[in-house]
Amino acid sequence: MPRTAHPRYHIGLRTVKTGTAVMLALLLDSMRPSAMPIFAAIGAIVVMSRTLSDAITAASTQLAGITCGAIAGCLFSLLFPNNHYIAIGLGLILLIPICHPLRIGFAVPLTCIVFVSVCLYDPATGSPIAYGINRFLDTSIGLSTGFVINAVLKPYNNYPLILRLFRSYQEAYPAALRELLVDGHYPDLAPFERQCRRLYDEIRIFGDQPFANQKRKQDTAYLWGCYQLAEKIHFELAALAGMDTLGVPNDEMRARLHEMNVDVPDEIPIPGLDEESLVLGYHLKNLLDAHDYLQGLLDLPKEPPQP
Repeated sequence: MPRTAHPRYHIGLRTVKTGTAVMLALLLDSMRPSAMPIFAAIGAIVVMSRTLSDAITAASTQLAGITCGAIAGCLFSLLFPNNHYIAIGLGLILLIPICHPLRIGFAVPLTCIVFVSVCLYDPATGSPIAYGINRFLDTSIGLSTGFVINAVLKPYNNYPLILRLFRSYQEAYPAALRELLVDGHYPDLAPFERQCRRLYDEIRIFGDQPFANQKRKQDTAYLWGCYQLAEKIHFELAALAGMDTLGVPNDEMRARLHEMNVDVPDEIPIPGLDEESLVLGYHLKNLLDAHDYLQGLLDLPKEPPQP
């Protein structure tokens, strides 16, 4: 019976940044009166996303939910000072539909939680208004601290990953062509489709980062150009795999395939002007051209992108 593989214990950079952000958020929050440090810690943890775009979305969700929930909670606490249950039930019924037209539907659960916590706050320990304000301030300290740490301490950069994905994507095509043209088997296109989707997602993440400088914009345009070539390679291979009867590659195509270590057997008949060979030559030329262009782009000397 094979041994069960145990996951390797690893402390990543985002883990270090999270611990640092929470520590600093708690320290800053302790410097003001009426601090509720747990909310500062939560804010720092929530905003520690993989990218700055995700961090901005997380911070917007937190601030929108806390602001709306705290304001509504204070209002209904004043309207129903002696009956929290009526205030909570009626308030939730009215509050939830309001969140959607305000374009904060993504913050509805948090809005409701903050609203209920404000309404249930014990007046003996302070006013609900003061509780709502303090919660907003504590969370804001955590969010701002976490965002600064995430942005300053080696922000996420997936540019090297994208280049590695392009390399592996391109290097997989000779084997697929060999399987199709030499072995006579239709290759599995699913891995190429998954790789294309991942490339698209990673390039989108790279290009959507806030505060992009001119260098990052140029790098994004370069990566999208590479992606268009990679997508064309996939489309042409799919077209070849969709042919009921493969034709015969001509001498030019054989020579170019040989450079990719794809040697078509000599016993294949000499190509004619049959329709299958013409179609094969058309798609194969497009694929090899896109493959060579992509190779040329990836071989260009590139300076490391600026964060």
